[in-house]
Amino acid sequence: MQTRRFAIALAGALLAAALSISPLAPSEADIGHPASTFLDSVRERAIAGLTDPTRSDEEREALFRNLLNEAFDIRLIGRFVVGRYWRKAEADDQEAFLRAFEDAIVQRFLPLFSQFQGEQLIIGKAAPDRKNPKYTVVTSTYIDSQGRGVKADWRLLERDGGYKVFDVIVEGISMAITLRSEYASVIKNQGGLPGLVVLLRDKLAKGEFKPAVTAE
Repeated sequence: MQTRRFAIALAGALLAAALSISPLAPSEADIGHPASTFLDSVRERAIAGLTDPTRSDEEREALFRNLLNEAFDIRLIGRFVVGRYWRKAEADDQEAFLRAFEDAIVQRFLPLFSQFQGEQLIIGKAAPDRKNPKYTVVTSTYIDSQGRGVKADWRLLERDGGYKVFDVIVEGISMAITLRSEYASVIKNQGGLPGLVVLLRDKLAKGEFKPAVTAE
């Protein structure tokens, strides 16, 4: 399965965007574009918070949640990954799903942050998405601690004069489409969105979204 590889690569890209201490290469950065400036701002704010050794695990989680909700359009992503079931669901079930969805993202990706050392993110050009010009795509290359490069494209939407990330495509694999694929059969088998929420909460309670620590 590509899910674990994708999760690690995405977490690496997220980590690099948030925590990369290495300076961006001026020749490749496009910080003058507001979408790139937005991503760089998230990185700089996270440097001051998530690298602070005096912060507790609870404080780090709270900071991660704040950055996640400020940088990503969680509601839009959540609606996309459940597809037509969103429209059929009651408002209370929609909100319950979004809370469980956010918790699953936190449990899945936050622990991976501590597994990376010496990474950097080189931000490339920002341009309108050729398939859908309402999106802006910011290209980037994540360099892991072994010097291996992973391409990550960030699809952003303008929101209230700023930007929100809707999707991250890591080596051609879409975060949004991967999550939608994961949930599709589950929703069908569980009888809709309420059943999915129950299942997510059960998995969260058991810590099943936490990444396994294995040698790569």
